[in-house]
Amino acid sequence: MDLRIRAYDPFDMPEVVALWNRCLAVDPITREIFEEKVLLDPNFDPAGCRVAELDSNMVGFAYALTRQTPLPWGFESEFESDREVGWVFALFVEEAHRRHGIGSALLQEALGFLEARGAKRVVLGNYAPNYVLSGVDTEAYPDAQEFFVRHGFEVDGQSFGMGIDLHGFRRPPEATESEQALVREGIVVECFSRDYLLPTLAFLEECFPTWLSLLIEKLRRGDDHREMVIARRGAEVIGYCQRRYGHHAERTGPFGVRAEFRGKGIGTLMLYHLLEGMAEEGLRFGWFAQTGERQRRYYERVGYRVIRTQVEMSRRL
Repeated sequence: MDLRIRAYDPFDMPEVVALWNRCLAVDPITREIFEEKVLLDPNFDPAGCRVAELDSNMVGFAYALTRQTPLPWGFESEFESDREVGWVFALFVEEAHRRHGIGSALLQEALGFLEARGAKRVVLGNYAPNYVLSGVDTEAYPDAQEFFVRHGFEVDGQSFGMGIDLHGFRRPPEATESEQALVREGIVVECFSRDYLLPTLAFLEECFPTWLSLLIEKLRRGDDHREMVIARRGAEVIGYCQRRYGHHAERTGPFGVRAEFRGKGIGTLMLYHLLEGMAEEGLRFGWFAQTGERQRRYYERVGYRVIRTQVEMSRRL
């Protein structure tokens, strides 16, 4: 058999997407998602995108990248901290052709590309803001962790993907009581409106700068304002919550509250507002890709459950 690893070709997309969906069945994509997350990313470099062919049949794919171009407004600190980091965004091989060195060959090409771009540390997935894979799901892909360990990767921690059933969802009675108490303090939780655009931008820029691009993209796309919830005291925005992440309408988050207003139940109330709106629109499930152990316990109290566990992995070059 003749193994050939070559650069990605623009006409490869349909075959890459089909191969991705066969190999990473728990994390399927569409052509539109591949365009959004890979080809339209400002740091996309064709040299980091590799295809493995066996007797002219595509059997593997790897994509690696580094930050060469600053990301959208709010990611300045990420750009500085990630100057020596590279990512293996995705790597997979057709099941029938695994354990024949194809994955290893693809990985070595990816690592060589990253080293040539100045990376000193390599992370699996978790490339903000356009990741699809946020780690290695050892249940969905049982051989993946062993493969990467053999190639020098170490486990840095774990994260949890969580979801919530929205069929007939209603906030608990205590949330209504909490809302009434907040109103008495002059704090209102409501859907976003453009009247509060500048206060919302000011809040995000100060408290959660990497979320600025999420709000801006939603407004540019013309997303329904009911997909965004704010908390405000008078004209001052003190909290923000949203759903829909690119093509994923049921993806919830992020949400956060100004530090001095935490502990009042504002974040939980924003989340309930968001989930109620999703249920009223006919959505039956809400989910997000990753959170840590402490946050997991919070979401479980709200009604989410763990739907996957992922290990976070990296290695030095």
